[in-house]
Amino acid sequence: MVVGHERCGVVSAAVKGGEVPGQIGSLIEAIKPSVESSKDQSGDKIENACKANILAQIKKLKSSPVLSKLIDEEKLKIAGAYYDLDTGKISMVD
Repeated sequence: MVVGHERCGVVSAAVKGGEVPGQIGSLIEAIKPSVESSKDQSGDKIENACKANILAQIKKLKSSPVLSKLIDEEKLKIAGAYYDLDTGKISMVD
């Protein structure tokens, strides 16, 4: 399961842009395509980018020859979820 969470600092930094210290920059670079793909959606930009990133990571995992074979054989499922820090609830993302 790929799980993103509410108010994610790295996603927030990717949405806001600008300079960041240390290795966080490499994480932000990896998230930027999700920020771009979700920028025109209505609602909370950080939540939208987080959910887009969850879907992007699922797609990346499913592109693995090893994992896709297991998925085809119904030995593996890959799912996405979003964790709400305020309520403690997890909702599926698809």
